[in-house]
Amino acid sequence: MKKIFFLLVTAIFLQSCDDGDIIVTTFNFDDAELKTCGVAGNYVFYKLNPAARESLSLKLAVTDSLYKVEGAKEYVLNGTSNFVNYRTYDGDLGTDYFCSSIPPTSPRVTVDYLASSGIAELTTIYSYDDNDGVPADKELNGDSDGDGLPNLFDVDDDGDNVPTALELDIQNTDGDNDPFTNPLDTDLDGIPDYLDPDDDNDGVLTRNEDKDGNLDPRNDVTDSSVGADYLNPNVSVDYNINQYRQHTYKINKSVKIVLKNIVLENGEEEITQETLNMGTLNNVESIPKTTTPEF
Repeated sequence: MKKIFFLLVTAIFLQSCDDGDIIVTTFNFDDAELKTCGVAGNYVFYKLNPAARESLSLKLAVTDSLYKVEGAKEYVLNGTSNFVNYRTYDGDLGTDYFCSSIPPTSPRVTVDYLASSGIAELTTIYSYDDNDGVPADKELNGDSDGDGLPNLFDVDDDGDNVPTALELDIQNTDGDNDPFTNPLDTDLDGIPDYLDPDDDNDGVLTRNEDKDGNLDPRNDVTDSSVGADYLNPNVSVDYNINQYRQHTYKINKSVKIVLKNIVLENGEEEITQETLNMGTLNNVESIPKTTTPEF
């Protein structure tokens, strides 16, 4: 009769009924980094514990992109195209052990468990990067300029056609090398320029102080001693610009993998695990996005 071990994340404790002996089987990947290789049709996710010379891997023969849709999706383990392996080895694993096109012959596998049943749950998580100099956790909730793009991935938060990144402390005047801690406030009204649609408070929106109509108010200068007209309260000509600049940002995708109800077998023994968190793989895919908000 097969021995059954019930795993926790770090160890298995099984109390014998007849003699009181405790059998302990290590199974510790808590500190191991989740890694991946392969492409659609042959995805491999794995974790290594070099100290114990052991590995935990998941193979999924899925032809579509695993990260196409945000949220959780389950894949059934069948032992052939989709399966989990727990292995130990007689030597140290190289960095390309799981990603080599030809299976390496060394080190030798000393213990090999295969999970041919259970579920692999992959949760794809999207994060947005507009590279505007404002940390994601400091972006105001909502859509400040009403252009349809949340501040989180709006490169021009106030819709004035001057990028947010250029309305922060780009000169590093406070010396802390953090442009967000001291953003520009040209009219000293307490509203930083990157959230102020009228930076010089002259009654004409910054976006409309664009004489040449090229959607860049920065190069329209009447008085060079002061600077661009949108920063000069003594120049207030309204050119009625009804168009936003093109926006470019990225969607960075991460994936969290949880194995459920898996039974690892090697022909003699079974290792069962109700839930095993393989961890999260950050920035597994990055998608550039370009859009022009409707005015």
